[in-house]
Amino acid sequence: MPNTRTILIVDDEVDLADTCARLLKREGLECVVAYNMEDGLSLFDSMKPTVVISDITLPSGDGFEIARYVRQRSPGTPVILMTAYHSANSADEARQAGAAGYLRKPFANAELVAAVRSFIDGGGS
Repeated sequence: MPNTRTILIVDDEVDLADTCARLLKREGLECVVAYNMEDGLSLFDSMKPTVVISDITLPSGDGFEIARYVRQRSPGTPVILMTAYHSANSADEARQAGAAGYLRKPFANAELVAAVRSFIDGGGS
């Protein structure tokens, strides 16, 4: 059973990951941050978060792999993928990998909060 208000953030950009966590904590959500794919997958397995947010570009893998992993182990857990390297197909690739949401960096704080809230408050999973 997923932890009902915990968000897992996976991004190797430490400042961005920490900023996202601070922002979501101000919204009353618990956040755990991983700065690489391996730690992110390990945290996912141990804590069963409500929502996973991951950068697409990671040094040792990618967000698509994280989305597929989460979908396989917990199909009801939404994954939001984010990227600064948007291409014509990246949103489609994200959906095909199982992502429920997609954010283009830089994004507004309100955009991140709305995306997460849509899955927590609206049961969008």
